[in-house]
Amino acid sequence: MDWKAKVQGFYLNGNYSDADVQKFVTLKKITQQEANEIIASKTNKEENSAE
Repeated sequence: MDWKAKVQGFYLNGNYSDADVQKFVTLKKITQQEANEIIASKTNKEENSAE
């Protein structure tokens, strides 16, 4: 299963918070780097939509 894609989808839809994403790091389903990328992807998406 591609945990990063699953978590990212839920995160971008607003179903997961930053803390929820970090729980998947604790559970060793994704790495800390992947969690950082997921959180950064939402920030980048919001910046692009504001333009």
